[in-house]
Amino acid sequence: MFKKCVGCGAILQAENENKPGFVPMLTEEMKICKRCFRMMHYNELPKIVATNEEYEAVIDAVVKKNALFIYIVDIFSFKSTFHKMMIERLRNKDVILVANKIDLLPKSTNLAKVVQWISKECDRFQLKALAIGVASAKTADFMDDLLATIDMARKHRDVYFVGCANVGKSSIINALLKRTTTRTEDVIATSLIPGTTLNEIRIPYFEDNSMLIDTPGLINTSDILNQILPKSFKSILPNKEVKPKTYQITDGNSIFLGGLAVLSFSTKKPLSVTVYTSNSLYLHRTKTSRVEELFTSQLGGILIPPTKEEIVNLSYESKDIQITGKKDIWFSGFGFVQVSGTAKITIRYIKNTEVYITDAILG
Repeated sequence: MFKKCVGCGAILQAENENKPGFVPMLTEEMKICKRCFRMMHYNELPKIVATNEEYEAVIDAVVKKNALFIYIVDIFSFKSTFHKMMIERLRNKDVILVANKIDLLPKSTNLAKVVQWISKECDRFQLKALAIGVASAKTADFMDDLLATIDMARKHRDVYFVGCANVGKSSIINALLKRTTTRTEDVIATSLIPGTTLNEIRIPYFEDNSMLIDTPGLINTSDILNQILPKSFKSILPNKEVKPKTYQITDGNSIFLGGLAVLSFSTKKPLSVTVYTSNSLYLHRTKTSRVEELFTSQLGGILIPPTKEEIVNLSYESKDIQITGKKDIWFSGFGFVQVSGTAKITIRYIKNTEVYITDAILG
């Protein structure tokens, strides 16, 4: 029987370095290919990635099966991982939606209200999930609840974990296995770099021989991770509870989110603005009159990421929005800004990423 890489699911082989699953020497002990090893330990960009065409072909084949689907989204990047293509494929299927990475939200967060907010988003996009829940692969919170829900909904079927790249599908499976078996190490290798998994990874799990099945992740082309280099990932992707920063904003104020975006406010009354991004991301409040000067002199300097190396391949665009009440402004891949009040906001952000406006997820 051919052995598969525990990172990407490719069949291990020692013949061709330019094909999936390559290892310098094929042995019984070998579990991971060279590509995945380099990604995991050195954050090296892979030469071989799953394209979205290949991913869609996998998902199109998967959704035809009589199975239970666990749709994993990233609660911190909800609007970019609650993806239109995934929603369209999963309509009229048996779906459990799980918002991973809740350990990143402040401990004071009312999770019941978060689930209620997600439920409204599902209604808006006509996705009828059997159940909606939250989880943390990192802390193993709510793994028992997820497993109980799967047991009730599975009906002797295989269970497929689907979703965008980097939402934690593999990590959720690893957490379930550690919670319910004697395993103490990850069964499936993981990486911060999108596109790690190339093929299905099937794990026998249930007494009736049904499987837990990991699938490749859809690469969301608007995600910030597709615009920058892996060395900047750690300053963008939070790895612990986010400490929100609140500003009292008056007319003519701006806030830089590193060099990834800047929000400039026009308002008649003071606003409360709270930024939910990685604690490592540099935030800078300034007068709007200084925005152009700072963009020219400090982008890639104090305003990082992006670094100077990354800037040469980037350009920016702007959009104006009108806010009334309490709204969230989501940036694809690196967090959101909650605004309370009435204002016109000019947002400059990296081209080919997206900005979304929603009702506030956190009260």
